[in-house]
Amino acid sequence: MTLFSTIASASNPWNFTSNPAGDVATFLGIGLAICAIIIIVPIVIAILVAIWLYKDAEKRGKEGMIWVVLLIIASIFLSFIGLIIVLVVWLAVRPPIGGAVKMGQRHCPNCGRVIPEDALVCPYCGKRFDQP
Repeated sequence: MTLFSTIASASNPWNFTSNPAGDVATFLGIGLAICAIIIIVPIVIAILVAIWLYKDAEKRGKEGMIWVVLLIIASIFLSFIGLIIVLVVWLAVRPPIGGAVKMGQRHCPNCGRVIPEDALVCPYCGKRFDQP
């Protein structure tokens, strides 16, 4: 009987004695991981939005850097709401790809840059065109 009680007490899954220092370290580790996610995820989203905004503005004939600076300033002062506001404003005011075509100019439908009227290949992005 003594052997039986020794084996039972050695494998007791309900043993609640634990190391308080280990519990604190686990709690702090989880807390730091959550804080890192809360900080890193919005930064990654803001960087991806800034890259897309820059490329889209340049494709449409606007100054992409101005929109990125506006996005950064709004994000600094208004946090994630500022990012959303600038993005919504850009989507509302952005011109069509290529913008207004002037006489003797045309825009590449792929990258939006001005190319010569007789170009068969875009010199910037390499897109091939059908014969005019």
